[in-house]
Amino acid sequence: MDIRQLKYFVTIAEEGKITTAAKKLNIAQPPLSKQLKQMEEELGVVLFDRDNKSLNLTLEGERLLLRAKELLNKLDETMVEVQELRKGASGILSVGSNLYCASLILSKVVDIREKNPGLTFKVWEGETIHLIKMLSKRQIEIAITNSPITEKSISQMTLESDPYVLVLPEKWTWSGSEQCRLDEIINLPLILLRPNYGLGAYGQIVNEFQRLDLTPNILCECQDLIMLLGLVSSGFGATILPLSLLSLHSLGGLRVIKLKDQTLISEPKVIWRKNSYLSKAAKEFLKLF
Repeated sequence: MDIRQLKYFVTIAEEGKITTAAKKLNIAQPPLSKQLKQMEEELGVVLFDRDNKSLNLTLEGERLLLRAKELLNKLDETMVEVQELRKGASGILSVGSNLYCASLILSKVVDIREKNPGLTFKVWEGETIHLIKMLSKRQIEIAITNSPITEKSISQMTLESDPYVLVLPEKWTWSGSEQCRLDEIINLPLILLRPNYGLGAYGQIVNEFQRLDLTPNILCECQDLIMLLGLVSSGFGATILPLSLLSLHSLGGLRVIKLKDQTLISEPKVIWRKNSYLSKAAKEFLKLF
C-alpha cells in the first residue's frame, strides 16, 4: 500500500461514492475501483459495506481512515517543515479567536505581518468549541479564547488578565467616580454581549451579580460587538466588557468606568494542538505572546 492509495481511500470515504470520488480525483472510475479492491485484498479485510446508493465504512475501514488521515497530515507537515528550513516565515497563517479576544489576536497579526511581508493570513472568529474543532481539523494552527480549556489534546498559554469595565454613553450624566462597584449600577439599563452558543462573558457577568445577591437590569442582549457599542454610544444603555475589546472602537460617544472590588476579570489564553507540528509562522506568532 502506498501514499497514493491512501489518498484514494480517504477521498472515497469522504465522498461516499466511487463516481464522485473519481471526479474529485480527476481519474476514471474503473481504475479507482480496482485500486480499492487491491487495498482490500492486500489487507485481507472489507473496507466498505456496499449497497446501491453509497459506500459505508466497516469497522476496519473506520480505523484505516483515522490512521490514513494522520499519516497524510504528518506527510504534509513534514514537507512544509523541510521547505521552511531555508526560508523565513511565509505561506498562510491561519488563526482564530472568540469574540472577547479579537483585539488580542488582531494586534499580533499586525506585528507578525510587519516582520514577514511574504506571509498571508486567514483569521477566523467563533465560539471556543468551534475553534477547538478547527484546531483538531488543522483548519487553524492557533487560537485565543477566554473560556476554560479542559481538552487534553490542546496546549495552552495563559496571557495577562483583562479586567472588565463599565461602558457608559458619554451623553449620560454620571455622578459617580471613575471607579464603581456592581451594587452601584444595578439600576442602569445594561446591554450585554451574548454569544450564539454557551454563555461566555455574559454568564460570567451575570454570575458575579448573583454572587453578590444582586439582580442586574438587563435591557438587551446583543451578539454583535459593533451593534452593541453603537447602541451604547446612542444612549440606549450601558454595557460591561473586557477592556481590551474597546481598542477595536474609536470610543466616540463612550465613557469608560473601572470596576473595583470585583472578580470580573477575563483570562485569555493562546491554544494550539498538543504534540503537533506548528509552521514556522505559527511558532513566530506564539513568540509574540
